[in-house]
Amino acid sequence: MRHSFIQGTVLCTLAAGFIGSLGAMTSAYADETLSYQVLKEGEPIGFETVEITDTPDGYTAKIKTRTDVKVLFLQFQYGHERTEIWRDNQLVSVDTDTNDDGSPYLYKAEYDGDCYEVAGKRVAKRDACDGAWPLTLWREDITAKTSLYSVINAEPYAVTTRKTGTETLAIENRETPATHYVMSGDVDRDLWYGIDGKLLKTSFKRKGYDIDFVRVDAKNLQK
Repeated sequence: MRHSFIQGTVLCTLAAGFIGSLGAMTSAYADETLSYQVLKEGEPIGFETVEITDTPDGYTAKIKTRTDVKVLFLQFQYGHERTEIWRDNQLVSVDTDTNDDGSPYLYKAEYDGDCYEVAGKRVAKRDACDGAWPLTLWREDITAKTSLYSVINAEPYAVTTRKTGTETLAIENRETPATHYVMSGDVDRDLWYGIDGKLLKTSFKRKGYDIDFVRVDAKNLQK
């Protein structure tokens, strides 16, 4: 009887541990919204949001970006919306709609494993089997990719990304632990990811100006 009781207790404990681990894995992309402020030379010029919604076999990410900036006497506006469907942590499809200062772009990419086909408005139809993703920086595992493509017009990019170490970022005036990567090649980006594997900050140059996307909802990641 004692042996049965101990055995049952151990099995229950193991089961609870397994269920807890399973819950942690499946909640890695639980419903949430990542919010970013876009800065030019330290001044706010727009925002980006990543709305993540669970599905029975994966999740959907809806990305919205808006910027409005004045350079000298010229006003530039950018609007972008993108829907990514992920299944079993694999990208299944991407739909984009972009207004790049009055120039509209629209495309859809559909995947079968590492192979995909992309076509749309002002976007030439092409297919490839290089496992490329769009330049969707919110996930840390994009740093393992060497083939990417533009979220605007699906232009292919060849990149390499190296990890430079761990740092502490000042976000919303609080210290936030981060892993720093440097992406180079057809795209140059400094990337910082939080302990949740999601983007905290990216920095790059655009027309000679410093541009930053800084996450503003990261209080639960801060020290």
